[in-house]
Amino acid sequence: MAKKKSVTLRDLEHEAKKFRTPATDKEKSIIEAAVALMGERGIGGATTAEIARRAGVTEKTLFRYFPSKKDLINRVLFPVLLQSGLTRLWEQVEAVLKTKSPNLKSWYVDAITRELSGVAKNVGLTRTVSIELLQNEELRGALASLWQQRIWRPMVDGLEELKATGMIRKEVDVEVLARAIHCLHVGYFLTRHVFGSDQEWDDAWEIDQMAEILTGGSTGAARRA
Repeated sequence: MAKKKSVTLRDLEHEAKKFRTPATDKEKSIIEAAVALMGERGIGGATTAEIARRAGVTEKTLFRYFPSKKDLINRVLFPVLLQSGLTRLWEQVEAVLKTKSPNLKSWYVDAITRELSGVAKNVGLTRTVSIELLQNEELRGALASLWQQRIWRPMVDGLEELKATGMIRKEVDVEVLARAIHCLHVGYFLTRHVFGSDQEWDDAWEIDQMAEILTGGSTGAARRA
């Protein structure tokens, strides 16, 4: 049985570049239609026939640009994966970690604010990508090593640095803390944009409150300095 090919950072960047700079107006129209339909209906609901119709081209023309639906899916999904956490987010957050006096609260607020800012540009498509990652074992498996390298290790290493400075208590397991931060990120997105999208939200206030609870706890006990 052939070993599944892992998605590399080069793959993501290659597709993201082609996403940003389509070769022709027809290719651009196909990509835009795919983005809209996948955001509205998910991967399964966005058929190539409907994408072609909305783009104003024939399905035959669509397949000249994208030999399979999977090629088109990659062109749409990979840039979202690249921008919503796999690389660009952590390049920015790493800069915060390397400042002379970062603290866990400002670190967390900066991280989630940047991520949600990217999500807000296309909530529907980000939701679709999240669902696809949950359902698509092949894509999830292919991205696992990249996630370890570009998200998990930088987060754990950054938290270890904060712990070394005394900004995180020495008895805290930073891997447990990193998992808790991931849970807050994912949980907030699902609550904000899936289950509670019809409610009023103040993202800046919500993020600050989550950071306060994360760093100070939720009990009435006296907080450590």
